[in-house]
Amino acid sequence: LEGDKKIILIVEDNNDVRAYIREQIEDDYHTFEAQHGLQGLKMAQEKVPDLIISDVMMPKMDGYEFCKAIRKDEKTSHIPLIMLTAKSSLDDKISGLESGVDAYLTKPFSAKELKATVINLLHQRIQLRKQFSKSMVIKPSEVSVVSADQEFLEKVIRTIEANYGDEQFSVEMIAKNVNMSITQLNRKLNALVDQPPGQLIRSFRLQRAADLLKQKSGTVSEICYNVGFTDNAYFSRAFKKQFGCTPTDYIDTN
Repeated sequence: LEGDKKIILIVEDNNDVRAYIREQIEDDYHTFEAQHGLQGLKMAQEKVPDLIISDVMMPKMDGYEFCKAIRKDEKTSHIPLIMLTAKSSLDDKISGLESGVDAYLTKPFSAKELKATVINLLHQRIQLRKQFSKSMVIKPSEVSVVSADQEFLEKVIRTIEANYGDEQFSVEMIAKNVNMSITQLNRKLNALVDQPPGQLIRSFRLQRAADLLKQKSGTVSEICYNVGFTDNAYFSRAFKKQFGCTPTDYIDTN
């Protein structure tokens, strides 16, 4: 997909409504379409979109069941979801919120209202990512997102903690451990913490190296290899980029 356009999945059984939504947003976003919840769920798992717009009344799987399935799946649990409904009663909205809906649009809705809701939810996700990107090593207990996302992050961190010293440890190993493709893992971590898995591994190794250097637990070369790096020069460059000084200078100032 070209550029940095966000991906939006439209799940709607009415062809006219689906076309209307697509026409309003396709200039600014990449769009994919599904005609019912089951098709939408499969597409969401494959594409891992940045946002989902779903109808409530659909064949095979309705909007509420679709939303619950999205929230239960680690691949998709983080994705903001807008629910479209012809109903506007309080009970219906409560049902949606209990299923994990982020925002409601009652039909008929205007193009302006649709676009504003999309922008608002994507902005909220960006603000959430900013909280985490300040910290190079993620602490899952500080992540205030739905429980499925917290469990996912904890699983990723545990996998890195158990394997970071192995120079053969790779993104593929994390993906296998969390039962995702590399593409799905990349999109999930970028959405949650604004870091792809390779960067997360490197950041974790460098943080561990800093801890060991502070404790004077070996020479720079020994610590470099202990945390999974195989090249001293690359380790020093990466360390300086993250901490603003060389490993040797770090020892001297700590």
